[in-house]
Amino acid sequence: MPSTPGDLLEKFQRLGYISPDDLKEIRERSAARGIPGPEAALLGDRLHPDARARILSESLGIPFLEVEPDAVPPGLSTLFPEALARRNRIVPISREGDRLTVAAADPFRHGTYAAIEEMTGLSLRLVVCPQRTIGAILARLYPDSSGLEPSDLGEGEISRKEAEEWLSTGGTRHVCGQILLHAAARRMSGVRMSPAGRDVVIEGRSEGNSVRLLSFPLRSRKPLFDAFRELAGAPDGKELPPETVFHLESDAGVVALQANFLQGLSGPEAIVKILPDMRARISLDSVGFNSGQLDITEKVLRMRNGFFLASSPGPEGIATTLFAMLREAYRPGLRVVTVEERHRFRNEGYIQLDRHQASVRFSGDWSRLAESLEPDILMIEHLPDPAALTDLLYLAQSGTLLLCGIRRFNFDRALRTMLALDVDPFLLAHVMRLVLHQRLVKLLCMECRRPVPARPSLKMVGARYRGELERIVADASFYFPSGCPKCRGTGYSGRVALIELIPFTPGVQNIVASEGTIEEKLSRLMDEDFYSAAQSVQEMLRRGMVTYEDVAPFFR
Repeated sequence: MPSTPGDLLEKFQRLGYISPDDLKEIRERSAARGIPGPEAALLGDRLHPDARARILSESLGIPFLEVEPDAVPPGLSTLFPEALARRNRIVPISREGDRLTVAAADPFRHGTYAAIEEMTGLSLRLVVCPQRTIGAILARLYPDSSGLEPSDLGEGEISRKEAEEWLSTGGTRHVCGQILLHAAARRMSGVRMSPAGRDVVIEGRSEGNSVRLLSFPLRSRKPLFDAFRELAGAPDGKELPPETVFHLESDAGVVALQANFLQGLSGPEAIVKILPDMRARISLDSVGFNSGQLDITEKVLRMRNGFFLASSPGPEGIATTLFAMLREAYRPGLRVVTVEERHRFRNEGYIQLDRHQASVRFSGDWSRLAESLEPDILMIEHLPDPAALTDLLYLAQSGTLLLCGIRRFNFDRALRTMLALDVDPFLLAHVMRLVLHQRLVKLLCMECRRPVPARPSLKMVGARYRGELERIVADASFYFPSGCPKCRGTGYSGRVALIELIPFTPGVQNIVASEGTIEEKLSRLMDEDFYSAAQSVQEMLRRGMVTYEDVAPFFR
């Protein structure tokens, strides 16, 4: 039987969810407005999150339970991913036949509940539990191998309560990641983990001063050191890892960091420098798409299925572009698996493997990986064997959204490789969504660039670009790199991605599915729906931002 409004508020006071003064104010608000006490408490924002959950659950007719964590069967942990459970604070607590009972702190995560039903094939029954109970069940189902306990947390600028929530959400590595994001958000220059007496202290540097963020017992030194090393993507082993640059991703954007690991007098230490000049938000409009390319790429990504292939001409990868596309396609509740050359953008909501891990676990068999991990979105930073494109195409046909990178390919070779696959052309036409090529171009240092007295030759320029380039050559000045203190003698001030792409629109699909040779199809594709980088390149030439030699390949 539901509690009466008065009984419920008095119970909240006994549990410490509201103070006597708050209870008095809530009752006064209730009387003045003629509304029930719980409603007045919600409007006044005076309630502990567990109290709010209790009121909402009763109003919705959802049971609010105090579950004994030790009574939850550990075997339930295999029903859905740990990352989904921790991120959404949802845990399985019992199963009866085809019905699964889950406990949550927030009863309004409807998208996640639907995703769990689809993932498990079971119907859900929802109960609401206090956050501390959810945290204890998470710890039971997904124990942290480092052995770090809530009682180990010592306060600093970061409160113990906040750190406990981080620990229950994702373990020691998650705590270390959140510490780094906390320091970056407060404009600190770096973070240091080092022994101090009987403790291990994590301090931030702010305006030349050290600020204690959190402390732990000395026995936590190795788990913390290993967590920072894992975050940085540094190799395991007895030797100290080398200096490593890595990134952490959050809703606020991406933070670039540089980790150094050293052996101090009292044991291993980790020093992580925050690189503010490298902060960025991973979004499509930040990686080099021009306006027309951005519009069509967003449109095809909203389909949330199919195969996207991105190529690059050199050994450098296109991880940033693939992650930007991933962010655009992602929706809460989707299971994301990434296979990366090196972890650059850590996201606790994804299953992130490096290519070596994927090779060892699945022997290069992408179908086996998909059967084991069941991704809704699979991102592969680099596909070393183009012969695997056929298997990946069938995987995308089954419903997985697939983002794949391939290196040392120019745009022509990438298109020819797809058109030459031993698959039904109709299947290729309707599963492929986009073929993209990205080339990184150096930007000239505007402080020291030097003019080129001669005009560039247009002998190798394709007919479609010749007219516009002749006008640019006649009007613009051209430059080459020099070197100065600002650019550290390199003559350049960074790099920008220039992109070409073909989306598989209905017109492109008809060409791909039609009869004809590869040469005939290629020619028709370029005339049908080719989004060139020429517009961006021409503007950069007019402004003297790049050398002609660096961008000449875009005009052939």
